[in-house]
Amino acid sequence: MTSTQKVLFVVSNNPFSKDRRTILKLLEELRKRNATLIVFLHGNGVWWLGNGVLERFASEGVEIYCGIDSANKRNQHIPPWAKKADLKRLVELMTEADKVLFFN
Repeated sequence: MTSTQKVLFVVSNNPFSKDRRTILKLLEELRKRNATLIVFLHGNGVWWLGNGVLERFASEGVEIYCGIDSANKRNQHIPPWAKKADLKRLVELMTEADKVLFFN
């Protein structure tokens, strides 16, 4: 993978799901390879906002987006290190990315 690769993670499962370890390992490895990383939290994925691990990635340059409708339905507060977004923005991110990984 070259440093110009943009990888979008679309996460709609909670942070305690079977994919947790895979998501975190992929983020770590791709970050080491200087990929541009974006995470879009949707559905139950908004629960990732509360566990602190994504805040660390955000501080390291990973863009974190949170589906506003999903957050509102779950009464989840969106912290300042995450960007509020709608599904239209998700579609834009998908078209801009070189690779899109879905975790559901």
